[in-house]
Amino acid sequence: MSPAQPKTRRSIWVWLISIFYLGFGVSGMMTVAMVLILLYRGGAGPEEANSMKTLLQASLWGILPAANIAGAVSLFLMRRIAFPIFTGLLIARLALPLFPGPSSPPGFSGTTADMIGGYVLGYGILIAVCIYIYRLRQTGMLR
Repeated sequence: MSPAQPKTRRSIWVWLISIFYLGFGVSGMMTVAMVLILLYRGGAGPEEANSMKTLLQASLWGILPAANIAGAVSLFLMRRIAFPIFTGLLIARLALPLFPGPSSPPGFSGTTADMIGGYVLGYGILIAVCIYIYRLRQTGMLR
């Protein structure tokens, strides 16, 4: 029999990051599900349908919320895969404005200073999370 893995206490940051991204992932999946139901049932007019399709494209049809959930769970379980998941989220979120869909404006055109502040804050948090998970991985805390 192999020796049991020593139990490591999760830091408060692991708890906070996991809860934060799990909440955003579940919220995003619920939004995608509601939009798909409304589009399927025809409960939206043409103008609302276009904005709903833009919302779906912005979440990559639910892939980004699912990655939020996967990253949160893998970090909470202290798995090494958490780093590539969060790094992939960062890359996807940075690349998303560069490849607009047919119904969305290109890049950051039409954004306000408040929106740019939100983008910077969101990217800053995600970069800090990636650095934190990288350090956890380097110190051997993730298995």
